Amino acid sequence: MDLSKLPLFSLISQRLGWLSEREKVLADNVANADTPNYKARDLQPQDFSKMLSAAGGGGRLMPVATDARHFDMGASAAGKNAVLKDTKTESTLSGNTVSLESEMSKVAETAMDYQMITNLYRKQIGFIKAVIGRGGQA
Repeated sequence: MDLSKLPLFSLISQRLGWLSEREKVLADNVANADTPNYKARDLQPQDFSKMLSAAGGGGRLMPVATDARHFDMGASAAGKNAVLKDTKTESTLSGNTVSLESEMSKVAETAMDYQMITNLYRKQIGFIKAVIGRGGQA
């Protein structure tokens, strides 16, 4: 059975790939914390509605604006896993914009997200094992 063809496992796989790429970008930022004129970078956040439609979610799964006063739920303009320069931090005298505190916070957030997604994956495998009768723990 190819689990990657199941919509939930496809979403999990996409999220794990994004988290891995983000970890690499954040590691580059930390490694270049003392490099003159280095600009901190981060990944474009994932668009959940695009992920759902790519995973084969049939029908409209996201809210629809039915009134002009509703928030725009449109997709972002950047491409898949686009790397963006972090413009929120101030630069040092050398022109470097890496804030180690901010980067470590992002690394911790990414690690927690990774743990959550791997736990979700483990639970889904347990459900499948239980359904086919192999006694998986759900």
